[in-house]
Amino acid sequence: MSLSFATKSVQVNGNPYRILLQNDNGPCALLALANTLLLAPRYASEAGELTNLVQQSTVKLEDLIQILANIAIMSPGGANTDVNQLFQILPELHTGLNVNPIFNGSFEDGVEMAIFRLYNVGIVHGWIIDGDNDPIAREHVSKYSYESAQKLLLQSYDIQNGSYSPPNSQEIIEDANYIRAFLARSATQLTEYGLVHLKELLVEKSYAVLFRNDHFSTIYKYEGELFTLVTDLGYRSRSDIVWQSLKSVNGSADTFYTGNFIHATPVAKENLEQYDATGAGAAAGTTLDPTVNGGRVSNPFVGEGESGASAVHHTRQVEDDEALAKVLQAEEDDRAAANLQRSYQRKEKKKSATENEDGNSDGNVTKSRKRDKIKKSCIIM
Repeated sequence: MSLSFATKSVQVNGNPYRILLQNDNGPCALLALANTLLLAPRYASEAGELTNLVQQSTVKLEDLIQILANIAIMSPGGANTDVNQLFQILPELHTGLNVNPIFNGSFEDGVEMAIFRLYNVGIVHGWIIDGDNDPIAREHVSKYSYESAQKLLLQSYDIQNGSYSPPNSQEIIEDANYIRAFLARSATQLTEYGLVHLKELLVEKSYAVLFRNDHFSTIYKYEGELFTLVTDLGYRSRSDIVWQSLKSVNGSADTFYTGNFIHATPVAKENLEQYDATGAGAAAGTTLDPTVNGGRVSNPFVGEGESGASAVHHTRQVEDDEALAKVLQAEEDDRAAANLQRSYQRKEKKKSATENEDGNSDGNVTKSRKRDKIKKSCIIM
């Protein structure tokens, strides 16, 4: 059975749209790119075929890739596009795109960035070292990307264990100490300084793709605040839930909003679809509450004319929605932190097994870089 995406009707500031929702691959780059093209007015003429496609209740992955390829070929930079390569790369946006954020707010350039340039869609991140409050740390950290930071941590480990002794050993160890501290403080791949940076970077009422926690989402700036598009399948029937605010690093201040950027409230007699921390799992008409019955509580919706407990139900639903947003963000943050820690531990355990032919301790990194060079020699644009 072919992979597919469910669709949902939403309104943004009174204008109707249809968006794509997550499947088992979660918030992938393909989804974020397509939804940005669907929502941003600047892409209305180019995205006509895509807009027609999402009028269906479900969209097949192969159909989505075909139409995105058509859009790319017809774009101003599409004349020089390698069509075969395009069809090889677009599926990677669904299964996992390897972008490499630099801790100064940019990305390492390559074929991944060329994809977004081809569609003239910006990609941003907030995994940035604070240079205002700690300029010394910024000097040591901001020049590194995530991948180069991992390589440096390996080198530092080998230096301290006597298996590697380059001329700049002290510089490597010092930079590694600052990087290790920075990664420990920013395991969610977002910092307070990064939030400020994103607000300054994005133009009012502009869309972009946000990279965070190894996931991608559509981000929008409205009245000076940041919002990410809610694409969880569990909210397919919740027409009032369109955005989630991005106000905090750990999700503690983030809440749901309508398409008109009003705090989301329950819709009368509406039933939630199945969802849990991954977007599916709870029975319809229930919500996730970490404090009751192992996380699942009955939460029926009531009509406007009902009395008695209706106000309690309404209030509880708002609280549950906000609690769910925090639970989902906290679990995502925990997963990201655990993955980061496991990645670092695995790399530090590699000593002689990772040495290359020259006896260096970064053999795996060298091989990885060779593969990257092969990929990046085939830039689309």
